[in-house]
Amino acid sequence: MRRGDVAVLSISAALATVVVAAVTYSVTALDKTPNPSALVSDGAASSWLVLTWAPSFCTAEPENAACRSDEVTSAGQTLLLHGLWSQPRDRQYCDVPQQFHDHESALPPVPLSDHVRDRLESATVNTQSLTNHEWYAHGTCAGVAPDTYFGDAAALTDEARTVLDPVLRDAVGGRLTLTAVRNRVDEAFGTGAGERVAFGCRTAPDEGATIVEVRLSLPPVVALRDDGALAPLGTLLGDAPPMAVQCRHGSVP
Repeated sequence: MRRGDVAVLSISAALATVVVAAVTYSVTALDKTPNPSALVSDGAASSWLVLTWAPSFCTAEPENAACRSDEVTSAGQTLLLHGLWSQPRDRQYCDVPQQFHDHESALPPVPLSDHVRDRLESATVNTQSLTNHEWYAHGTCAGVAPDTYFGDAAALTDEARTVLDPVLRDAVGGRLTLTAVRNRVDEAFGTGAGERVAFGCRTAPDEGATIVEVRLSLPPVVALRDDGALAPLGTLLGDAPPMAVQCRHGSVP
C-alpha cells in the first residue's frame, strides 16, 4: 500500500471516530433533556407572587429586549405577572440538569392548554419566553402541573391588580410608601394581610429608588387550592408568613 493510501485511510478512520463521538454526545444530550410535565417537585415552605409595575421595569432596565420592542410599554399602567416562586429562594430548577440552568430556551416548550395560555397573555408580556424560564426555574419546584401553576398565577394576578393597580396609578410621577400599600391591602383583604406584601426596588437613573415589583407572600403553591378550587387571595394572604421589608418607599414612573 502506498504512503498516500495509508494517509487517506488514517484520515477516514479519524473522521469516523469524530462522527461516532458526535452522535453519542447528541443522543446523550437528548436523553438528558427533561420532559417539562414530569418535573414536579414539592417541599416548599411558602411562595411569592411577584408582580412587576410595567412603567418601572423599563425605567430601571431600558435596554431590556421587551422594553426596546415596546412590548412592556404597550401594557400600560398595570402590574404584570413576573412569577410564582417557591420559597426559600434557593428552591429552583428542581430535577433540571445543571447544564440547562439559565438556558431554558434550549429546553422543550412548556405544554399549556389554550385556556391557560390565553389567561397568561392577559396577565403578562413576552409569554413564551417567560413561560419557559418561570416553569423550569420555579415551577418545577411547585408540586403542581404546568397548567395549574400558570393558571393559578394568572388568576391571582388579576385579583391583585384590582386592589394594587389603582394605588400605583394614583402615585404615578411621585413617591409611594409601603405603609400606604399595606393599609390598602388590609382594607381589601382584612387586617394583617398587608404584612404579606413588600416592594422590590431598584435604583434608576435620575429617579433614585424606584418601585419595580410588588411581592405577595402566599402558602406553598401546592396548597393554594382547596378541594380543587383556587382559594381567594385574601384567604391565601392570611395563611402566609409575613414579608420582610427591604424597601419602604420609592418613586412610581
